[in-house]
Amino acid sequence: MLLSLCSLLLAPTRLLLALRRLLARLGVAVAAVAAGVAYGLWGLGLLLRRGPRGTFWWRVRDRPPPGLADGTFGEHRYLRLKASGLRLHYVTRGPTTAPLMLLLHGFPQNWFCWRYLLQEFGTRYRVVALDLRGYGASEKPPGKDSYQLEVLLEDIREVIETLGTSEGHGGTAAVAAGAAAAPPKCILVGHDWGGLLAWELAASHPAMVEKLVVMDAPHRAVMAGFAACHPSQLLRSSYIFLFQLPWLPELLLSLADFELVRTLLTGPGTGIRDPARRLTEEEVDAYIYGLSQPRALAPAIHHYRNLFRDTPIPREPPPLPTLLLWGTHDALLDARLASCLHPCLRPDARLCLLPGASHWLPEEKPRPLAHLMADFLGGGTQHP
Repeated sequence: MLLSLCSLLLAPTRLLLALRRLLARLGVAVAAVAAGVAYGLWGLGLLLRRGPRGTFWWRVRDRPPPGLADGTFGEHRYLRLKASGLRLHYVTRGPTTAPLMLLLHGFPQNWFCWRYLLQEFGTRYRVVALDLRGYGASEKPPGKDSYQLEVLLEDIREVIETLGTSEGHGGTAAVAAGAAAAPPKCILVGHDWGGLLAWELAASHPAMVEKLVVMDAPHRAVMAGFAACHPSQLLRSSYIFLFQLPWLPELLLSLADFELVRTLLTGPGTGIRDPARRLTEEEVDAYIYGLSQPRALAPAIHHYRNLFRDTPIPREPPPLPTLLLWGTHDALLDARLASCLHPCLRPDARLCLLPGASHWLPEEKPRPLAHLMADFLGGGTQHP
């Protein structure tokens, strides 16, 4: 009787939650269709300007650009995950006994975006720049279910477990004879999509993260509310809604030899002029090289196709030292979003806005990033 009464009392709440989920999915579907129409018109304009031959073509790059596959910036290695059997590629630099610094890239990048930080911190840390599953030289399992948020977080957790250091210092031996080994730790650094993963992993596995550095990446707990109050963010995020559609994003991104990818990296992007973007041809070629390989484009997009699943959102701020870095001229994520992330930060966390910087902080501002990170990791208090 009591159980039936409780169920009856909870029925209105369950109904409201179900209605809220339905409205959210409907909103995403409408936004996806609108983005598909808008980007489809862009593709039509490209076809009218260049003709079929200049539009419906792209080439598979046979040779990687200099620095991407050689040992210029570090040693290339592979890690076979025990849980999934997946093989992930990473580039590492520094002593194997040094504290682990794990670097997570965003879209449409790969490990190459971290080459400056590999060189900068490779003398003090074991720096590992990972290719996320579906990117670069890491394996690319088919189907969007292989790229659910929980699966990606499990990949990173296992990487830290395998490569991490006990208590943030060399070795994974037990702290004392007969004592259990301390959980492996790392300094976790993420940009863009990699930053979102860093937020989530630090919240769900705080014992595995010694310090957290996030660059131009929102927390899922804040993003929806900010976009509702700042409609311009919906325009900036229009490509995310496009990626919810089947096959069309892959087609549009590959038109005219990945012209849209090149525009995302170096041009006005979502229609908002970003004068701070200064990615080099070398960097753009390194990213397009990976996306141009057979069946390599869909996995990168699958990451986004799982973004609107009913995955629980962590509400508590990560209980560890955190540094949040943001470019004031980010064309994809409004700089005002950074200040709205305070509920996701501890009082002692640092927020640093880089004046004039774009979304692509690892490539554009490597020296200021290295300076701010070194100060943060050393316990300093400097702000830009």
